[in-house]
Formats: sequence, C-alpha cells, structure tokens
Amino acid sequence: MRPAASTSRRLIAAAALLAALAGCRSGTPALAEEFEAFDGHIRVEIHGDPATARAAFDELAAALRHDSAEWHAWQPSPVTAINAALAAGETAQATPSVAALLQRAKPLVEASEGLFDPGVGGLIAAWGFHTTTFPVVSPPPTRRWIDRWLAQRPSLAQLQVEGFALRSDNPQLQLDFGAMAEGMAAERAVAILRRHGVAEARVAFGSGDGIVLGHGPGRPWTVALRDPFGGTLGEAMLEDGEAIFSTGNFSKFRPSASGTRWPHILDPRTGHPARGAAAVVVIDNDPVRADAAATALYVAGPSGFEATARAMRVGCALLLTDENEILVTAALVPRLRLQRDPVPLGPPIDLGPSCSAVASR
Repeated sequence: MRPAASTSRRLIAAAALLAALAGCRSGTPALAEEFEAFDGHIRVEIHGDPATARAAFDELAAALRHDSAEWHAWQPSPVTAINAALAAGETAQATPSVAALLQRAKPLVEASEGLFDPGVGGLIAAWGFHTTTFPVVSPPPTRRWIDRWLAQRPSLAQLQVEGFALRSDNPQLQLDFGAMAEGMAAERAVAILRRHGVAEARVAFGSGDGIVLGHGPGRPWTVALRDPFGGTLGEAMLEDGEAIFSTGNFSKFRPSASGTRWPHILDPRTGHPARGAAAVVVIDNDPVRADAAATALYVAGPSGFEATARAMRVGCALLLTDENEILVTAALVPRLRLQRDPVPLGPPIDLGPSCSAVASR
C-alpha cells in the first residue's frame, strides 16, 4: 500500500492533468481522480454534487478494475483460460462479461472484413506485444511460423458460441480484446455515471482516449491529439456522449532492422505489423465502434481508409500516414484544430454530416 502522502500527491497530479486536458475551462470538478486498469491509468473528472460524484466514481472504478482483470489476454484470467481450452480443442466457458465482448465484436469483425479481429491473439503474442514494456526487443516470429499461422488464419468468425459455451475447430484461434476493451469500458463507465445522475463528466484512458458526458463546463470538451512524429498534432472537440479513440506507433512498437517502428497493430492478412499509417483517430457516439474502428482503419491504411470507414459506419476519422500525409472525413474537419499542416491526400471525405453512426452511409 502506498503511503498517504504519496497517494495525495498522485491525486493532486491527476487533478492537474485533467484540468490541463480540459483546456483551462471554467468550473471546478467535484471529483478528479485516477486509478489503474487495462494496463494504464484511467482518469475521471466529474462535475456536480460531490457526494454523487464520489459514489459514481467508486462504482465505476470497481467495475472497470473487475473487467480489466477478466479480459486480460496474458495474465491469468477467464480469457487466458478460454484460450488454453481452445488450443487443446476443448469447449470453453465464457463469463457474462466475456460473452458481452463477443456479442459486440462479431458484427465489427464482419463489417471490417477481419481488419479488426479479436481472434488473432496468438499472432499478437508471437510478435511480443503481450507486454507492458516497450519497445519490444525479443526476436520476431520466423517467416515459417507466420506462414503456418496464415495457412490456418484464425478469426473470431471461427468461434462457435452456444450460450456461454465456446469452441472452435481451429486451435490457433486465441482471444485478445485489446482493440476494443477500453471502448467497452467507456460504455460501461457512462452507463454507471448516468445511473447516478451525472450530467457532466469525462473518462480518459491513457493519453486522451475516452468519452465525455455533457457539453463541457464553461466550454466544449476538447482532447489533445498525439502526433506520432512528436509532440501534439492538435485538438478535437467532443459533444455529449461521444468517444474518441486513437491508435498509432506512438510508444507501443518494436524497432525494425532498418530502424523504423513496427507498430503493435498487426495486419491479419500478412501476419506482420500494419504498414502505411502512423496514427488514426476516430470519434463516434458508440465507444466500442470507435475503439475497434481505430484499429481497422490503421490496418486498412490510406488505400482502404474510405471503404473501411464506410463499412464500419464511421463518420469522423482521420489517418496520418508515415509520410506525414493526412486523410480526414468532412464531418471531423470543423471539430479539429491542428497545430501543423500535414500534406492532404485529397479533399475531406464525405461520409455524412455527423460523427454519430447511422444505419447506412
């Protein structure tokens, strides 16, 4: 257990960071604290009644810590138990929360044509990305290993689900929900906040991903966008109930033989780290879609960006290439304030007027 003084300093630092992320908006939050889950820090800012804020935070933190432990892909968890059973050709049993993940994941796997796929956990492990220590320096998988994996091409689509019973004819199918877990956590966090009657709040994962409630105390919610080339790319404005998720080669990577960065986002079509993109940002009123789409769009790269965004019904997204070129959707443009000007790869892409998902685009 940390000493009380250390804990106090940490809470003060968390409050200061949240204030900075909020863009110096007016209005002091009733609560601003952080806790650890999903292999990182989660920061929560709640405005309104202090007693309500405390009750909501305590429930939210307990729920997300529980889910983080249940969904872990390499520390002992229900997911690792499922993976062991699948590798042995046995029937596995899902917990209710894992079953909920599977239910949300399957249509997103289909819409992305497998560019987002929680069934490729074995590939992620082989590349050394089941870790919190970066950059990864362990040897990469051999060409022979990758060829064998591609020949069996495991996918969540091969998982048979009957109630809570799970089985697959492909022993290479291994679950890893890392590309959607924070989106599911954001969805659950908002449900808890709303149940407590909270109207203004932000839940932030890591360096800015997360979700907001309300329209921002004093001015709209804004989130800083990391620049994969260093520093801050700019900021984006969020509206009530919207989530923002990003992915890129910011810090989770392994160095290639040529000195470039191999990102932790893998392309299931090649068995190698995805190429062409440096960062992707997605804003959506569905945090699970936003989280999953960020990965799918990164894997799709510049050539597949528009088609994948349309298929996943994403209205607000941008992709920055590793050559400092940018693709952006039209609905996102008025939400952005960039601090520098990447080279446009074309005019803004019209996927509809809103960041919110619609039935079809």
